[in-house]
Amino acid sequence: MNEKSRPASPAGNRASNPFWTIANGLSLLRAALTGPVLWMIWMGPAYKWYLFSVVMAMIITDILDGYLARRRGTVTRWGKILDPLADKVAIDAIAIVLAIVKGLPLWVVAVAVGRDVAIVAAGVFLLNRDRIVLSSNVWGKLTSCAMSVLLIAYAMDAQPLKVPFLYLSALLLLVSSASYARIYLKQRR
Repeated sequence: MNEKSRPASPAGNRASNPFWTIANGLSLLRAALTGPVLWMIWMGPAYKWYLFSVVMAMIITDILDGYLARRRGTVTRWGKILDPLADKVAIDAIAIVLAIVKGLPLWVVAVAVGRDVAIVAAGVFLLNRDRIVLSSNVWGKLTSCAMSVLLIAYAMDAQPLKVPFLYLSALLLLVSSASYARIYLKQRR
């Protein structure tokens, strides 16, 4: 098997797959910060710079968690699940609220949420059937970056960034969906 899809370690082998690592804590923190971000978006322009600060902290935790896990040799099965799941929770929840409050087009929200639900469902299937944990790939990471800029543009009313990142995000959502579908079908064999 390749590096992206290794069988999960046996459930009883806790030492080789710790849950509480610094990297996993950063992923959990990113997911937890989603709530305050949603509240600040809902509260309006008076909170936009606080919102920007918290979103930047979320982006930094996303960069740091993977870096620290690799640097410290603490890449775990839990981390491979928590990191992309935290991204999906944050991006999808923020996108939904921005569609309601700031006019983010519903079609991009539907594509993003639909893609993420499909990825999670496929991941759960492969984990349960074959004990394989799929890692995110370069297309997924690029999509998360583009979606983050798009969501910041809508949250901050940065008009010049909205249209280019809307179409870039849409393109990357489609490309990453195809990429994950290919990986899933390959693993199912």
